[in-house]
Amino acid sequence: MLKYILKRIIMIIGVLWCVATLTYFTVHVTPGDTATAVIYELYGEDAVNTENLEAVREKYDLNRSIFMQYMDWMTDAFTGNFGTSYRYDKPVSYMIGLRLPNTLKLGFTAFFISLIVSLPLGIISALKHNKIIDHISRIFVLFTSSFPSFWVAIVLIIVCALKLKLFPVSGMDTPNSIVLPALTLSFSMMATVTRMTRASVLDVMEQDYIWVARAKGLGRNKIIFRHILRNALPPVITVLGLQIGHLLGGAVIIENIFSWPGIGGLFIDAVNAKDTPMIEGCVIVMAFGYGAINIIVDIIYAIINPEVRYSGEKI
Repeated sequence: MLKYILKRIIMIIGVLWCVATLTYFTVHVTPGDTATAVIYELYGEDAVNTENLEAVREKYDLNRSIFMQYMDWMTDAFTGNFGTSYRYDKPVSYMIGLRLPNTLKLGFTAFFISLIVSLPLGIISALKHNKIIDHISRIFVLFTSSFPSFWVAIVLIIVCALKLKLFPVSGMDTPNSIVLPALTLSFSMMATVTRMTRASVLDVMEQDYIWVARAKGLGRNKIIFRHILRNALPPVITVLGLQIGHLLGGAVIIENIFSWPGIGGLFIDAVNAKDTPMIEGCVIVMAFGYGAINIIVDIIYAIINPEVRYSGEKI
């Protein structure tokens, strides 16, 4: 297992380097001058003049070539120093450290909301195949997968916040402020996990060993929990891991709609100001989270099913 984990860590480092490099040069080839964007974002159009532009370029070494800036940034990044934000004039690591817990809180709340709805619904739908609850489940999946997240957010704000006044419109001033953004974020995941759970359970139910278990006279509950769910859950766990990664990316949009103070707001502000160090920091954090979650999912998958092999070896 240790050998496998080390291999995956090396792969993640390589992926992070590729993502960071691609992001860095993509930001620099987009139209617009970085110094101009920073001043415009902070002080407005009237502050954009030659003196201020030169001051910003001198302060952040923007007069150097792109490749020299990249080499300096990459050297510092390998030591954990992602530089200083142009927009906030504070270390990127410090700003991300302030906001990341809020993003994780939102993401995992959405994950658990989705989990407690989609797993039971998918299992019951499969066990009651072609019954009324199965039809209701499929209609639910169709609706939750059809609507984009920003539309769901708008509807929830209008109905639950403005009309019924059950939850705050934005921010995180009260404990129930997380309900609407977490519910919005969980909708698309509910559809995917419910569909996958139903399909996986139905597939296992048709296997020969399930018919043999029934022929032996095993009880229904024992067949469900010992044979069906044990063999149906590994593919679902893989999907859950991928969905957690998507939650971190989807949180960028939802955080801005609900003014949730996570790294999504940092990322959007950084893009508007061409704040390259902050953009890089946010992208690397999200990419690392995605890679780390996939390693954890692979390990859990192997624990559930010890016969799983990776690269020709058992974990």
